[in-house]
Amino acid sequence: MDNWIDYLSANPVLALALVVVLVLFLFMVLRKLIKWAIISFVILVVAVGFSYNEAQKQPQIIRDLIKNREKVFKESEKAAEKTIDKLKKSIKDKSFK
Repeated sequence: MDNWIDYLSANPVLALALVVVLVLFLFMVLRKLIKWAIISFVILVVAVGFSYNEAQKQPQIIRDLIKNREKVFKESEKAAEKTIDKLKKSIKDKSFK
């Protein structure tokens, strides 16, 4: 649900379109235009479903990171240790010269 709200916040035109269709549906129901109310309700359901589905999609890189996070963390830790060791060595070399 949070993803959908964030998605609608990022796409205000889509959010406005959903609100317009909702208001249209309510107007048709109150005016007892049932045929048009059903049509506007179907449009509303399809639009909400589409936007919710789009909001739930994650980019491929995020799915890969979630899947391989342990491997990524271990590789990052090893790289950080190597860099720290090189820095310590260079500091020791410069302090004795």
